[in-house]
Amino acid sequence: MWSFPFSGFLDLLCPPNCPVCGELVENPPGKNDPICSACLQKIVTPEGQFCRRCGGRRPVLPDNPNTKECVRCRMTNFRFKRAIALGEYETDLRMIVLRMKTDRTGMLAISAARVWARYRRAELESVGADYIVPVAMHHLRRGDRGVNSPDLLAAELGTQLKIPVANHLIRRIRQTDLQYMLSRQARTENVAGAFALRPPGLWEKLGFTTGTPFIGKTVLLVDDILTTGSTCNEVTKVLLAAGVQNVSVAVLARAEGSLSRMQ
Repeated sequence: MWSFPFSGFLDLLCPPNCPVCGELVENPPGKNDPICSACLQKIVTPEGQFCRRCGGRRPVLPDNPNTKECVRCRMTNFRFKRAIALGEYETDLRMIVLRMKTDRTGMLAISAARVWARYRRAELESVGADYIVPVAMHHLRRGDRGVNSPDLLAAELGTQLKIPVANHLIRRIRQTDLQYMLSRQARTENVAGAFALRPPGLWEKLGFTTGTPFIGKTVLLVDDILTTGSTCNEVTKVLLAAGVQNVSVAVLARAEGSLSRMQ
């Protein structure tokens, strides 16, 4: 059940090339970023420019500049407590997200997660998560792609942050249409009822011995991209119904523009 992947050996296998642009990574003393400085500047949005509630890069409400919410948050019922993003989808981060979906080696996702943990560590640790949970992919789609990037991102974040990863706690019980083809309302309807907790009879096989250990706990839900928040909202609904106290969301990329329809 608990996933602390031994990923250090990958450093010995990977040449010192940036997995994004292919150029040699020349780190300054004291740094060990797996992605080159030029690419980092393109994909990492400086702290303080995202809404602390939904993770979107939007101006705060003019009547209360100190609020943690933005205009979108006032109009949307997010079940999760907050969202933490590394950067904006409408940058080179879009290319990384798309490549991760078919990268069966997992090296790109691992590199991205290491950067994520480094540049958003304070925010991610402030959640106080007891468990990290990746958004599940339906088994038929996983069979087609061969990889679920949220699983890889969550596993490496767990390693970097030293938080146990419950990577089989949530399952997708029906295959849904691709979200990027749908409107905001259709996205919500598309994922409604699509997720469920693993049956209690399987908990022991997944590492749980007694009881329901996630009751009253805090979960960090991990996905590769957040647009309307419909998917994360639906998974959060399942977690809260199971007794989780609160859920925060961590996404590699936050999408708000038209390019999100091209993922």
